[in-house]
Amino acid sequence: MHIFNSVFADLLKTVLFFTNDWFFAIAFITLTIKLLLFPLSLKQQRTLLFSQNLQAAKDILAKKFKNDSAKVNAAVISIMAKYKISPWFSYAVLIIQTPIFLSLYFSISNLSTSIGSMIIPWVLSNSPDSFHVLPVVASLLQGLSGLTLQEKNSLMLMIPILIGLVFLWKAPAGISVYWALNSLFRYMELRIFSWRAVRERYLKVPSPEIMIRETA
Repeated sequence: MHIFNSVFADLLKTVLFFTNDWFFAIAFITLTIKLLLFPLSLKQQRTLLFSQNLQAAKDILAKKFKNDSAKVNAAVISIMAKYKISPWFSYAVLIIQTPIFLSLYFSISNLSTSIGSMIIPWVLSNSPDSFHVLPVVASLLQGLSGLTLQEKNSLMLMIPILIGLVFLWKAPAGISVYWALNSLFRYMELRIFSWRAVRERYLKVPSPEIMIRETA
């Protein structure tokens, strides 16, 4: 973790030197991280769609085999083996982003600079926002991801917002900006994944019926 902290601290100082604005520095770093992780996010989304269709296939198999769990489980295992479905891969981006986020947190917290921002002039990057504008905005943006769910409910919208508020309320302003931009870029990612052209070219996932037929 110390290596990560050192790398991000040096990167942050370098970008700050060129931008002379902490908001643009963090925005640049956030966008760079998102672009580097985009192929992984694409694969994660494909795995998620596979898992959803696998559950639908399991429901079909349960009716076909009249809830014979042994036959259903055998068929599901066969489907997972053929398509190499690993539900754990859905957490890959989160696992990778955790050390990145922690490294940024400590790098921003320990940043010794008086460089301000023309976008957010009332606070420095390593100080909490005394007006709490940034934590609120960041938390609301995190809630955007809930709007992309097929089955929307108020609880799924509120939980991410509440988590964001609790964590960011007294956190450095730079962390709130990273959180907000990361949430915004994630929402844009999900919108891109919903485009028909992207789904047909990069997110081709067999239907539950095809999964069952090809492994029968």
